[in-house]
Amino acid sequence: MVIGYIKQEKIESGFFQKILGIEIKKFDNNYIIAISNKNKIKILTKYIEKLNIDTLVFSKELDNSFKDEICLLLSKKKINVLNGKKLMQYMDFEIVKYILNKQNTTMKQEDIYIVFKKSQGLDLNFLKRFIQSFKTTNIVTNDIERLKNVQDNLLENDGILIAVSNNKKKALKRAKYIINVNLNKEELEKYVINRNSIIINLQENVKYDNPSFDGININYFNISCPDEYVEKFEQIGNLETDFDLVKLYESILLCSGMQKLKLEEVYERINKDDIKIIELIGNNGAISDEELQKNHEL
Repeated sequence: MVIGYIKQEKIESGFFQKILGIEIKKFDNNYIIAISNKNKIKILTKYIEKLNIDTLVFSKELDNSFKDEICLLLSKKKINVLNGKKLMQYMDFEIVKYILNKQNTTMKQEDIYIVFKKSQGLDLNFLKRFIQSFKTTNIVTNDIERLKNVQDNLLENDGILIAVSNNKKKALKRAKYIINVNLNKEELEKYVINRNSIIINLQENVKYDNPSFDGININYFNISCPDEYVEKFEQIGNLETDFDLVKLYESILLCSGMQKLKLEEVYERINKDDIKIIELIGNNGAISDEELQKNHEL
């Protein structure tokens, strides 16, 4: 894996860089690439191919401007664009814990609802922490056959009973905390959902906006890292203006061979790195403590 950290800035040094409008710096086994303006996109894509870069992290500015155009030009090359969602999936348990802490309640007092569609690449081991920690765990999925085996094993080996359903009208009607693993907006809206639910969208950014819905959509988060990581990331760009810390840390995990690790090993790595959630992001920006507390009182 070779990562390219792409940002836009004024190119001032070097004759060729001035002409090409591109500046490249080696960063570990990866590259930091600065582009002077949008007119240099085609040159940028040639360098991405030449350097065998297969994973991209865009700065905040490029993420909101011409990221899609760059990806379109690279459509023939398999490129992975980091968006922070993989880290969000690995920290799903911590996200729920953060919410409950702000609401002054505990997992043993609450029920959790986890909804997902059938996917061969989905490792169901992520369910363990929820099943072991919550009052009850309710699985809502169309992958009933696969979950039936999980359900039977838990009951036989641990004496734990989990509810498995895919009833569109009833399964989420009373749900207060919903983890939406991989449903898009259209798929999620087929369910009748409790009007005060907190929906945590792990893979897709979803704005569940049924007219009667008065709950909270969570689509992203912000984190804090130890100083050693902050210093490392500042070599790539300014953390206030250039790059998103979540995506930068996600790139570090990928470089460490995250894909080859078991889920428990990834959880241990994140915990060892002392990564903390400091803010949740909804459809209208940061979600305040007051908003979470008010939701719990409803």
